[in-house]
Amino acid sequence: MDAPLTRDDGRVTELVTERLELRRWHADDLDAYAAIVADPEVMRYMRSGPAGRAAAWREIALFIGHRELRGWSQAAVVERAGGRLIGRGGLWEPEGWPGLEVGWVLARDAWGNGYASELGRAVRDHAFAALGAARLISVIHRDNARSIRVAEAIGSTLERPFDLHGMPCLIYGQDRP
Repeated sequence: MDAPLTRDDGRVTELVTERLELRRWHADDLDAYAAIVADPEVMRYMRSGPAGRAAAWREIALFIGHRELRGWSQAAVVERAGGRLIGRGGLWEPEGWPGLEVGWVLARDAWGNGYASELGRAVRDHAFAALGAARLISVIHRDNARSIRVAEAIGSTLERPFDLHGMPCLIYGQDRP
């Protein structure tokens, strides 16, 4: 990502939108993130399903490692107005993934505010303009109507069905303009 911004408290910000900050993960994010991924409704369409605190910690560590290897990852998503962690979002492409993915997972009480579309547009624009990505995808469970609407709102179109370890998904994608 572009040169990150460092806040007064030493935390590094990756992207800023009108209402959101996508920043690097910190150990003190664990409580809020663990609560988000423990919610069965939030995790309804995720392969892993609801996760406990230890699994949430491992996910954060995975995102940090992905950033070290790729230079970008799923960032902590924070409401700028109050500083509350509301989820994760950003780019994802571990080895063997079907493409460079823009993705998001938000706390249930953050749904319906346009946050996923806001962060999706910012990540898409950054990937195309700053990183030079030629193509982006989103891997979405076929029944996840909310995420399908977000993918369409950020300019992606349905490309094909995709089996993600036995989970019926769809790949939405778009090329750099």
